[in-house]
Amino acid sequence: MPCVDVILDCVGAAYLQRNLVYLNVDDRLFIIGSITRFVAELNIAAMFEKQFSIQGKVIFSKRRNEFLKKAYDGSS
Repeated sequence: MPCVDVILDCVGAAYLQRNLVYLNVDDRLFIIGSITRFVAELNIAAMFEKQFSIQGKVIFSKRRNEFLKKAYDGSS
């Protein structure tokens, strides 16, 4: 099965276990959003086996309000 070095996940909990199958050993999963549940079960054995890391990131967190204003009013 082909694997990848980095996964950027915007789906969330529903895809967590599926994403872990496709990670290479010692690589990274970035959770950048969630359109499904926010709570997920994690197979700890998979973490030991593949030694991957998971990071949660919020895009536009520092300038969120400024970004949203520009998005809604069409300014650049």
